[in-house]
Amino acid sequence: MWPIPIIQDELVLISFSVDSIACSWIQQKTKGSPLLLLCAYERYQLTNLELANLTLFNPTIVRNHISVFLEKYDKKDAFIAFCLDGPGVIERFVALPTSAPARSDFEIAYSSSTIWDYYYMYHNDRGQFVFYLSIMARSLLLQYQLLAVSAQCNIIAITTKTMALFSAYKNIFGIAFRRTQLAIDMMRCNNQIEKLISAEILKRMIIVPTDVVLRDELPYIAMACGLFCAERMNK
Repeated sequence: MWPIPIIQDELVLISFSVDSIACSWIQQKTKGSPLLLLCAYERYQLTNLELANLTLFNPTIVRNHISVFLEKYDKKDAFIAFCLDGPGVIERFVALPTSAPARSDFEIAYSSSTIWDYYYMYHNDRGQFVFYLSIMARSLLLQYQLLAVSAQCNIIAITTKTMALFSAYKNIFGIAFRRTQLAIDMMRCNNQIEKLISAEILKRMIIVPTDVVLRDELPYIAMACGLFCAERMNK
């Protein structure tokens, strides 16, 4: 049986990309503060197709990277969230004429082998409601659930890159967040939400150790920030 960790203002975030695994340990600097602290960060390069389209072809090596990070920083009992970033997850933005669609409005054929969901993002300048849509194979999700069990991770969430970055974007504005501004920004960048989070903006959210080159690790740390905000600050 897994031990039940004490609930703290910290989290271990692990993002899986085509060619790397990025592990972050983040704390909230002080209780109620919007500023975060990156206590530890490691990115492990994958060079032998350990992940292909996010499919785990060598789960042993992937698990070992995670275990090394958790043991190095004594975080084996920490709560952990996963983020998936790669072609194994289909991500789309769909514009519909209604703000309260039925699932059939997305015209996705039923399949027992896939899982999908949607989230309302903004109202565009054509009078339509734009939704974020993600689709993945059930077997892919199961692989990461089994990986968490194998690595003895206290997993609390598995999400996608876009939802993690949306949470980071939302946290930048805090109580001043407005979907009207989100609409302007998203249409300006053609729904590429990663373009809305620069290194300068991220520095307002998180303190990064001097040995981490933020510009090189920006997408991974941005996803980690978003995951933390979603699980620890937006509840």
